Amino acid sequence: MPLGGGQSIGASCYFLKLGNSNILLDCGIGFKHGVPFAPNFHALLSTPYLQSLAQISQIFISHAHLDHAGWLPDFLMQSQSPAVCMTDMTFNLIDHQLSNFQQGDYSIKRELLNSVVTRVSYAQQIPFGKWRATFAQAGHIPGAMMTLLEFRNRRILYTGDYSIADTPFTSGCYFPDVDIDLLIMCGLHARHSSYRRLHGKLPFIVQKIKRLLKEGRSVFYRVRQLSKGIELLALLNSALNVPIYLDDFVLRLSERLEDQFIRIRRENNYPLGAAPKKYPNVVLSKDPRFPFDPRYERLDEDFALHDDFNDTVEFIKRINPKTAVLVHSPPSLDPFDATVEQVLMNDADCRTQFVFANDFETYVF
Repeated sequence: MPLGGGQSIGASCYFLKLGNSNILLDCGIGFKHGVPFAPNFHALLSTPYLQSLAQISQIFISHAHLDHAGWLPDFLMQSQSPAVCMTDMTFNLIDHQLSNFQQGDYSIKRELLNSVVTRVSYAQQIPFGKWRATFAQAGHIPGAMMTLLEFRNRRILYTGDYSIADTPFTSGCYFPDVDIDLLIMCGLHARHSSYRRLHGKLPFIVQKIKRLLKEGRSVFYRVRQLSKGIELLALLNSALNVPIYLDDFVLRLSERLEDQFIRIRRENNYPLGAAPKKYPNVVLSKDPRFPFDPRYERLDEDFALHDDFNDTVEFIKRINPKTAVLVHSPPSLDPFDATVEQVLMNDADCRTQFVFANDFETYVF
């Protein structure tokens, strides 16, 4: 049952029952008109499968983006400390974000996270009674993992957000070399056949920044999400020699990644408070309240780090599961767009049956 993030973006959280085990796949936060919202746990408690959140036994966090992990500390405050699994990198990146995002005293939630989280590694196997979990690299951002659950001779793979292609900080996802019975897949562009990676905005943003600098302008770019500012910084460092100033959020995030042996900063990167500034320059900041300065062009354009439609088709073809449950998969606004199901139903080698799972609906396999 999707408790959020079924055929939409935000508050990704998927309830999975294996025998007597009650599992959450991710526990994210959503935003609507700037107001945060949680997964709908009331919908889960209205089913015969669960009477109390204290019955949740395991939580697997796929990666550190807040729409997949942001509600975890609040959930743990109401539950009985289930086993929580994530990579060490994901733990550090979640902690960094929440220490900036949470209002009030975050130290209690940090202690709770430290007490219940098991930091896992890729290829590690953990037994949970009659089933076991194995973890694999998902790409997308550092630390992202896919979770393989083996139960009663059946294999269930949850992808979280993933990426086939390499990024500046990760190689592409790992493809399990076993048959998958049930694939629970975050398919952001599974209904968007017209969407191609080359049409993404990140290369366009880099070129626009280079053009503005060539014209003698400086650039203020607002960082909207954890890894996006770091991805942009990596590309700018490879393309530019001008000073790049980083606010405390971006600076400390880069330090967290460098603690994990991922090199981010270069000699032309400086703290935003460093003075005097050299012009032209680039400023990367999470705070939108940048003082007015006529020398700066403000850029507030967002970009995506997800696979495109063709990558989604390729991923499903290579996994070739018996059933694919698509979540995190909003419908297209283009009436001429096809879905991965419509494309693959004509592929003789594809055995997959598709389910586009809606929020608060139960699916039994």
